[in-house]
Amino acid sequence: MTLPQKLEILIRRKGVNKTEFSELVGITYRALANYISGGRRPRPAILAKMAGLLDTTPEFLLDKKRGIILTSEERFIFNAASDESVITSSLRLLEEARRVFNDDKLINKDKQALFSVMSEVYFDAKAKEADKINIANIVSDKA
Repeated sequence: MTLPQKLEILIRRKGVNKTEFSELVGITYRALANYISGGRRPRPAILAKMAGLLDTTPEFLLDKKRGIILTSEERFIFNAASDESVITSSLRLLEEARRVFNDDKLINKDKQALFSVMSEVYFDAKAKEADKINIANIVSDKA
């Protein structure tokens, strides 16, 4: 795992946005963006400050052989291929689902029923997408 990937994950885990993090480090947002994009590498003093704020070491951040175990949400974020606006919308949905499932307003039986409905919505959409692909294949075969 690369330095940019680790920075991206650990900053998100810290619960601050990149602007706030760059201010904590004492660098510009642009400099942080360059580090995260891989365009530049931080000087040792900056790397040490970032590592300290992220509760790790500069050596860990630089070691490509050592990775971070990602949560399922992080795997979704970092492996997603959709547009950023769609990912952001999906994360808002996830946050709302987390809120609903974690609070005590909905009893457990209703939480289970809601989860079943959400699963059904997903599988219905998946089936409709498969139908579209099948229809497209039939049309192209006839052409």
